[in-house]
Amino acid sequence: MAGTEKTTAKVDEVRPYVEGVAKNLVDKLYGPAGLPWGTTLTELEDVCLGIRAVLTEKMLDVALERQAADHPQRPQELGCCPQCQRPVVCDDVEPRLVQTRAGEAEWLEPQAYCRSCRQAFFPSEHVKKCSCTPADRFFP
Repeated sequence: MAGTEKTTAKVDEVRPYVEGVAKNLVDKLYGPAGLPWGTTLTELEDVCLGIRAVLTEKMLDVALERQAADHPQRPQELGCCPQCQRPVVCDDVEPRLVQTRAGEAEWLEPQAYCRSCRQAFFPSEHVKKCSCTPADRFFP
């Protein structure tokens, strides 16, 4: 079946593996003879969409949890306030709940705090800018 969607390099990298998993799942669900006669395309599609949802949810959970757990290894620019560029403290861990294109993603992530700007933010969301002025930056 030809796909019309463009894929990323990461997807292309694991495509043979995922195709093997798909074949294994068909064997596991329907046996070596394949889809039973009388199964509608809608029924098959429902199973495929359900499996896609489980895979997507689990990959989001695992990838985001691992990134959050590895926060001491984050790049130096993500260890600084996006506004004043001073180092931040990441002592607190807060739950994150984000609506993604694939559904909700929830994980625990260290929350950064800039003493100069008096703003809290998540280092993985480095695009957020705090609203401090140079006069506000009196904390070392």
